[in-house]
Amino acid sequence: FRIQKMNSKILPTTKYFTTVKNIQAGAIFSRDWAPLHSNQDWAINKGKLPNIIMNNYTLNGLVIKYVTDIYNESTRIGKVKFKINKPITPDKNLEFHGSIIKENKVSNEISILKIKVEVKVSDETYASANVVAGISLNNTKSNSPWKIDTDTWISYIKNS
Repeated sequence: FRIQKMNSKILPTTKYFTTVKNIQAGAIFSRDWAPLHSNQDWAINKGKLPNIIMNNYTLNGLVIKYVTDIYNESTRIGKVKFKINKPITPDKNLEFHGSIIKENKVSNEISILKIKVEVKVSDETYASANVVAGISLNNTKSNSPWKIDTDTWISYIKNS
């Protein structure tokens, strides 16, 4: 599955439906106590927002989950850089779209990928991210990117 998708450079689309509870939970789990992420009354009346909004930590986690769900638990995330274009509020059906924009095959078993992720609602891009990840090309833990020593791993990330 993975090798076919890598050849096409387009990754599968996944969906995530936002609710008040999962936006609040993301804020609580990341210890982000800002009321714009948990208090609907404050967000709407004082923050002048349409509703509570998803925090950066939760979005970062969802972007990482998108990549690791595709490539498996041995995926090693090296870097995530994202931009939010529009606040993510409850009752949105987020669609995660990805494409491989660069591949550096470091061995017969491991590649370092630079992946562009777009988080869309309908056809509108709410956020985008660039992710650098190490993946096992044969889905085995014995050839996991987690076995790459720290100095080598850092050099791979810097060059991606």
